[in-house]
Amino acid sequence: MVIKTGTKKSLFYVHLAVFGYITFFSVYSILRHYVYLTSGYDLGIFIQSLWTTAHNQGLLFNTGEWQDLGVYSHFGTHNQPILLLLVPLYKLFPYAETLLIIQTSALGLAAYPLFKFAYLVTNDEKKATFVALLYLMNPAVHGINRFDFHPVSLAVPFIFLTAYYLEKHKYFRALLSALVILTVKEDAGLALISLGLVYIFGDCTVRDLLNIRNWTKILKTKKMSTVLISIGILWILISMFVVVPMFNPMGYPYFSDNKLGEVYYSHININGKLVLGYILVILMSLGFLPLLKPRLFLATLPLWLENILSSNDYQVMIGYQYPYMLIPLLFILIVYGLKDLEAITIKVAYRDFTNTYSVTLKKILVIPFLTMLLFSPAFHVVDTDYVSGYRISQLLYMWRVGNSYFGVIDEIVEYLQQSQCPISTHNELFPHLANRLDTYYIVTPFNSTYIDNKTIILIESTRPSYTKDITYLKKSEYDNLIIVNASKIILECYSMYPYPSEAGRECIHEKLREKITECERRSEDG
Repeated sequence: MVIKTGTKKSLFYVHLAVFGYITFFSVYSILRHYVYLTSGYDLGIFIQSLWTTAHNQGLLFNTGEWQDLGVYSHFGTHNQPILLLLVPLYKLFPYAETLLIIQTSALGLAAYPLFKFAYLVTNDEKKATFVALLYLMNPAVHGINRFDFHPVSLAVPFIFLTAYYLEKHKYFRALLSALVILTVKEDAGLALISLGLVYIFGDCTVRDLLNIRNWTKILKTKKMSTVLISIGILWILISMFVVVPMFNPMGYPYFSDNKLGEVYYSHININGKLVLGYILVILMSLGFLPLLKPRLFLATLPLWLENILSSNDYQVMIGYQYPYMLIPLLFILIVYGLKDLEAITIKVAYRDFTNTYSVTLKKILVIPFLTMLLFSPAFHVVDTDYVSGYRISQLLYMWRVGNSYFGVIDEIVEYLQQSQCPISTHNELFPHLANRLDTYYIVTPFNSTYIDNKTIILIESTRPSYTKDITYLKKSEYDNLIIVNASKIILECYSMYPYPSEAGRECIHEKLREKITECERRSEDG
């Protein structure tokens, strides 16, 4: 991808912004993990799936989906073959930080193919820089970055790259890039469908599109769009009705009568307030620029509907991975909308008063910037129902105040992880114990339990899921459970707020050895 020398200054700003983004959100994501706010669902699922595969303990096996669905592979829930490409890297660097940095890097580096695509279409380095910066400050992108790790984030740069190659008429490269997009998840075919529709809607009039008889001719003339749409549909169908059922006898779980289906798509229960707020926040974060091309905007309808029609409120909140296709497609629309646009003209007329205002890109940028401050999970200056996540200032405070406490929790987790005993724990502690086969959830987010008297039950009273898990423990049919109460042990060994000491460390190890010995004795007794 050759760039004219005139863009060097603009590229410098993009380099600076990308570096700032990757640095900031790497710190943000890792800090969130260090204060025990990442989740078994979903970071723990992917850590354990990669670890079991790397150590020949199954093909993407994880205990969470086994507890909830009875499946022995992540392929029984989602078709995400890109995970297999991550196995060698994770075997070399088996840390949560590895996945968090990979995700942040993919999202940050996506600004480059977007910049190249925008420059190619508009032939204007200022517009290309504007679009790249608009992307990096987008709260929905920050939301994808915030919530643990998801392989779907890896699709974002390839969506922009596919659009770039399509615009360059390098169709074979576009096809290869499109195939990479598909590997991130079974629903990624929707991205190709929408992308194909963008190029069909862009070259056809409304009258042509409304005449059904014209579609045969349209599909024949727009061959690459037809290929993208066909591949997208085929991938979705093969994933849902062939691949996933191979690993899950109950079929595709999100359309089945099971715990996941109940939460997502088994019935439609739309939260109108959240949906309207979600649409408004997304459009505000983009300066309403996708609406410059109304016909093209219709091409993104499948991506909007996938989230809006879900019964899961998280799909219409900022702070989660769900808009991983929608946001890149909207940026592609913005690029085409800016192609011949210098400024937006607004005419105001009231009685004898008439005036015309010219809104430049710099002025438009004010709306997305304010939207970022209000709705980015990392910055939101006010708490609302439309955004989920802790601000960076809150995470820094937690780390500063609780650093010693979390350090002792780390030591407890590391000591238990080296044992051979099965461990059942909170959703928030699970990712820290996921590099082993026999780590379970006391209660999954979908209310499946793993409680018995031969398993070490690790609890910690400050975790969000503590109250729910304790309720299930009290209802358990088992007596005399092997419970490791991390908070209680810290209090007994340090008497007050923990500061590193050899005596305190030895006290903790002694108490943990007692629990491990009891677990081993019960296992031997059968």
